[in-house]
Amino acid sequence: MKFLHAADLHLDTPFVGVSNFSKQLQSQLKDSTYIAAKKIFQTAIEENVDFVILAGDIFDDTDSSLKAQMFLKAEFEKLDQANIEIYMIYGNHDYYRNNFAVVNFPQNVTIFGQDVSTAEITASDGQKVGITGFSYYQQHINDAMVEQYPTRGDFDYQIGVLHAGVGDDNYAPFKISDLVKKGYDYWALGHIHKREILNENPMIVYSGDTQGRNQNETTPKGFYIVSVENHVTQMKFVKSSTYTWDKVTLNAKEDDTVDSLISKISDVLNDTDTLITLTINNAQNLSRDVIKTIDRNEILQHFSTVDTAGILYKIYLKYNDNPQLATIDKKYWDQAEKESITLDAIKDMDEKLYSSAIIRKHINKPEFLKNITEMTRNVINQKYTGE
Repeated sequence: MKFLHAADLHLDTPFVGVSNFSKQLQSQLKDSTYIAAKKIFQTAIEENVDFVILAGDIFDDTDSSLKAQMFLKAEFEKLDQANIEIYMIYGNHDYYRNNFAVVNFPQNVTIFGQDVSTAEITASDGQKVGITGFSYYQQHINDAMVEQYPTRGDFDYQIGVLHAGVGDDNYAPFKISDLVKKGYDYWALGHIHKREILNENPMIVYSGDTQGRNQNETTPKGFYIVSVENHVTQMKFVKSSTYTWDKVTLNAKEDDTVDSLISKISDVLNDTDTLITLTINNAQNLSRDVIKTIDRNEILQHFSTVDTAGILYKIYLKYNDNPQLATIDKKYWDQAEKESITLDAIKDMDEKLYSSAIIRKHINKPEFLKNITEMTRNVINQKYTGE
């Protein structure tokens, strides 16, 4: 038996913050989620899988475009002709609604509804497979939906499909032990945009998204081909992303000029084929004129017109701690950080802003306070250098 596990295709991702790119590149980025999806379905046919599992957030928005729906319909019809079944759930981005789709998908597509249910299929090698899942019916689900999944049924192999986060109260929270107790053979997870194997017996797997959508979604993206023979599960990762995001750091020196920085950045971009977020460390070493050139995005604009293997996405200036300042003021900084940079303080600044679901989602991420602290320290260090 063989199946494909993918999630988080996010068709129609808008790719914000790329206005500095050429019109051609902006268009290619917007097409990249479709190219990644094509890779999924082409691979399914080439690998002759029995079925495809799509674990949520197939569309980037619950109001999916006609273009995206017609694209999927055409791809699903190709799979139908190849006798490949599709089992899909909707996630928090494309949550299920009555009359959700404008078009009807072909008969080989099973879409799980808002209640947990189990579909059955007999694979080409005769194995009887159970596939259990549900679709989101609203953007946030606070209930531990895994509790509604039945324990293992009378199957040779059983798969749970779940769009959720470990301990994430807004998105069908679960614990790994909750999944293990169900007795399934494989859990096909979606939601986090990071490829990760949470457990190996049984296999509990995030396939990650199929195309990185911003600078924080680094590393190549893709999906898994899963083979099962003699009750042994084996997985093969297949890359589907056209563009890969990466982060690079350069160290500024006191004698650096605009020309020398352009030369260093050129070396970086010609040594990669990725979208680069560049951090220039020790920015306090740079002259005022060089910093102004960077702040006015002139270097960024320069590289938008230069043909390099990699693409410069953004430049961040990082002003590092002055040793003397750090020694004298450390206890005051630590006290201010503890008292001022808290979630409650940030939320109190603008309750209306915090009422926005998308803002609330980002604020509640574990790395949010860390990023705020780093940015605050950077601003303080910048002011200390007189800039």
